[in-house]
Amino acid sequence: MRERGLTGRAIWAPLVAAALSGLVIGALARLLMRGIKLAIEGPTDISPAGTAIIIVAFGVLALPAAVTATARPVIMRAGRWVTALVTGQQVAATGLGDAKTILLADDSQLTTISVLLVGFGAIVVAHGLLAQYLTRRLRALPEARAEQTPAVRPV
Repeated sequence: MRERGLTGRAIWAPLVAAALSGLVIGALARLLMRGIKLAIEGPTDISPAGTAIIIVAFGVLALPAAVTATARPVIMRAGRWVTALVTGQQVAATGLGDAKTILLADDSQLTTISVLLVGFGAIVVAHGLLAQYLTRRLRALPEARAEQTPAVRPV
């Protein structure tokens, strides 16, 4: 019975950790995207469907890091780097879609835009770290024990 619990935890822990990491980092990325739109004075409408797609995408992108969270250190770092590289590429492709507008921004907007771009870099690095941290924490949870019911005595 114990082996089955560990096997199940080895499967669901990375999946749950990737989903949670996607939720947190995806929401932060969406806020940073909105901040860039505000900084360049562009349209700032945010659709719930677009936000959901971003969160799901970040959850999927966290899988390499989450799956390698308990592997050997070299494999663990490789999983984290794969997550960071793919996430960074996707953030650059979608989150910074108005590159011309950003490059042609006024000097007064550049400081704000620079801070937001550094924020994107920080969340890209944090994405894999968070997924691996959550996976290790979820795998370390104690196994739930069935409560012992007292034996019913005949009256």
